[in-house]
Amino acid sequence: MEVIMRKCYLDLPEGQLHYRIAGTGKPLFLLHQSPMSGVEWDDIIPLLSDTFTVVAPDMAGHGQSYEPESMSMDVITDATVKLIDALGFDKVFLAGNHSGGALASSVATKYPERVEKLVISCEMLITKAQIEGFLTAIKSKPLSRDIPMDTEGKFIAEAWLRYAALAPTAPLEVRYKPFINGQLARLRKYDIHEMIMNWMASEQWPEQIGCPTLVFSAEHDLFYSEELLATGPERIKDCQTAVVTDGGAMCTFEQPAQVARILRDFFSA
Repeated sequence: MEVIMRKCYLDLPEGQLHYRIAGTGKPLFLLHQSPMSGVEWDDIIPLLSDTFTVVAPDMAGHGQSYEPESMSMDVITDATVKLIDALGFDKVFLAGNHSGGALASSVATKYPERVEKLVISCEMLITKAQIEGFLTAIKSKPLSRDIPMDTEGKFIAEAWLRYAALAPTAPLEVRYKPFINGQLARLRKYDIHEMIMNWMASEQWPEQIGCPTLVFSAEHDLFYSEELLATGPERIKDCQTAVVTDGGAMCTFEQPAQVARILRDFFSA
C-alpha cells in the first residue's frame, strides 16, 4: 500500500510552520540543512514511513515556513518542539544533516526529555579552529545565495559549480534539486550558517547529550575524515558512527537508500 505524504501547516503566534508527514509508528523527525527545506528528505520519507511516523518540517525562516522577526538557535529549537507538542508526541527520534544536525543537537540538549534517540552528521564534531576557519571563509567569499547578481546570469553558473562540490558524484538531475532549492534562499531574509557555527563553538553540547546517538558522514562531505568521525564516541557517551559511501554534503539527495537504511537500523534497534 502506497503511503501518502501530506504537506501541512501548524499555526503559531509567530506564523505558520510548514511540514511534511507520512506513515505510522514511532515519531521520527527529519531536520534539513540550510538553505534547504523539508524537500531534502523527500526521497527518504517513503523509505521510512512504513515503520515510522515521519515528520520533516521546514525550519522557521526556510522553505514555506514563517519568517521570524529575529533568528536564533532558540527560535528554531522552540518552533520544532512546538510542532512536536502540536502533533501530540511525547518523545521522538531526531535526525539532522549539517545545520539540521545542529538543530537536532539543540533540541536534544535543551529538551532532553523529548528525544529518545539522535542522529547527527559529522560536521557537528568539528573543532573550534575549524569553525573559525569556516566563518573566515564565508566572510571572504560569499555564500552561493549572496553571489552578486549580474545581467548575464554568471552568478547562477558560479553557484551551480559550488553545488558540484556538495554533491560531487551525483548525476546532474540529482544535483539540480538541492541547487534550485538553495537558490530560493535568495528570497529569504536569513542565512543561519554563521549563527549555527557560533552556537556550535559556544556550547559544550556533546557532553550534554544523554540519549543514544549516531554520528554519520558521507565520504565526500567537505568536513569528513576518519579521525573526526572517531571523536564522536569519545565526546558523546553513548555513540555509534556510520559512513555513507559515494556521497557528499547532499547525501540525502545522492544516496537516499543508504541514508534511510542507516536511520532505520539505528532507530529500530
